[in-house]
Amino acid sequence: MNLLQQKIKELLPAYFALVMATGIVSLASYLDGLEQFGIILFYLNLVFISVLIVFFIYRCLFYWEQVKEDFGSYKKGPGFFTIVAALCIVGNQFVVLYNNFLVAEIILAIAVVAWLIIGYGFFFYLTVTEDKKSLKDGISGTWLVFIVSIQALSTLMSFVSVDFGDQAYLLLFLALCLFLLGCIFYLYIMSLIIYRISFFSLQADELGAPYWINMGATAITTLAGSMLILHTQQFNFIIEILPFLKGFTLFFWAAGTWWIPLLLLLGFWRHAIKKVPVPLSPKGYDPSYWGMVFPLGMYTVCTFRLSEALQISFLQFIPQLFVFIAIFAWLAVMLGFVRHLGSFLKMR
Repeated sequence: MNLLQQKIKELLPAYFALVMATGIVSLASYLDGLEQFGIILFYLNLVFISVLIVFFIYRCLFYWEQVKEDFGSYKKGPGFFTIVAALCIVGNQFVVLYNNFLVAEIILAIAVVAWLIIGYGFFFYLTVTEDKKSLKDGISGTWLVFIVSIQALSTLMSFVSVDFGDQAYLLLFLALCLFLLGCIFYLYIMSLIIYRISFFSLQADELGAPYWINMGATAITTLAGSMLILHTQQFNFIIEILPFLKGFTLFFWAAGTWWIPLLLLLGFWRHAIKKVPVPLSPKGYDPSYWGMVFPLGMYTVCTFRLSEALQISFLQFIPQLFVFIAIFAWLAVMLGFVRHLGSFLKMR
């Protein structure tokens, strides 16, 4: 077995977070006036998702036992939901950057099928397996990617609904149901994560980038709610529950905003005090760091849309600032990725 095949065999399902991070930073850049940079990242993202899909299919065909093992893992299993979220983010790029609804609708159909298979398959396995993990060993921030995948579907459905004419209300009803489903699952899973990090010891190497999804899940929930609010003219039922929807959307934005200072403090503790290598270096790079970039980009985009949906213009200064933070984070992790890739090529 050559080195490339070995890498594909060991490929983490969560590697699609690379597509999620690149896609959302592309959208954030485009919305905040950096159109050319956003378009460059869009085409780069098409390369990333194409390569990862080929690798994933190859892995399923030739290393099915490893795929099944990962799928049933408390640690790696939730990473499969990044496939759904990545597809939806790319679908959003096609709509926002090029107004291409046809491709976005095809991507949405594939993402829905993937979500149904992965979602029900993963939770069915956890229910029936006899190899149960304790809460301390089983739960982590990666589990929140399940919520991210739900809200990514909701957001893309809201976007493409405008292409369905009189039938738009059907898609918006599904988007609303998914939004509410994502909200309740966030409250479920976040309660377990808070309990885990508050009452059990947590090492610096455990407290990695995936815990940024604590904020990222609230950010994409805010985006999903904002897109429903912005499409009220397509669905009268949303108008009737608009006060609830606005309040609930702002509720999740406030929750996500609260997480940011704490996550920054924990990151400082992890890297400056506990000396965990930063992602810029080949040794410090880990694909999980894309799970840190994505929330920063998503917070930028969701705040931009929230200010539109609630007509709160003074919030616009946040995405104008955060877009550069998200770009810096993306460039830093990409530098580590390129160095890591360079080390791999030298080994070959």
